[in-house]
Amino acid sequence: MSEEPGDETLTSRLDDYLEGDGEPEPEEPSLVFTSLVEFVDDYVAQVMSFPDGGAPLAWCPTWWLHAEAVARFSVMWRAFEYLKTDPALGLSVWWRDHADPHMRMLRDPATGPFAACHRAGSHLDQSPLPTVAPPDGLFDSPEFSGDAADATERSVAEEIRNSPRPWLGWIALTLPTLDDGTAG
Repeated sequence: MSEEPGDETLTSRLDDYLEGDGEPEPEEPSLVFTSLVEFVDDYVAQVMSFPDGGAPLAWCPTWWLHAEAVARFSVMWRAFEYLKTDPALGLSVWWRDHADPHMRMLRDPATGPFAACHRAGSHLDQSPLPTVAPPDGLFDSPEFSGDAADATERSVAEEIRNSPRPWLGWIALTLPTLDDGTAG
């Protein structure tokens, strides 16, 4: 069978699919701040100043030495870059849901990560919270372990799918267990 002009072969259709429909891919929105340091130095530190004569607020110029500050500023920056694309309410939502609560925590002079630096007048290294390793197996249930959840979800889901009434299995899976330890 010879190909006539206009006939589509599997290869030509695959080539068309891989090339796309000719429409350009939408561009990713550009970042306002290209790094976390730029976001903190050029935005946070410039916009969120200390109030005159107000309550003392903690700050550490070497904020990047505080793991909690880095974590909080990172999520603030990512949220800012995402929400800035909403021209109606994006930045208002950012202030209300991200900047205000995180900055309240960061700058709290009693409990924030900069509190000791604030009291000392310069940066002070702080120790992380102490922890003790839990007993082996304590957190092996799917509620506490991604590995256990993956294995359990696969086996439970397969068992439910193969049951005569799968909808009962899905309902039971979402209900809390009432096992008081007396069941045998």
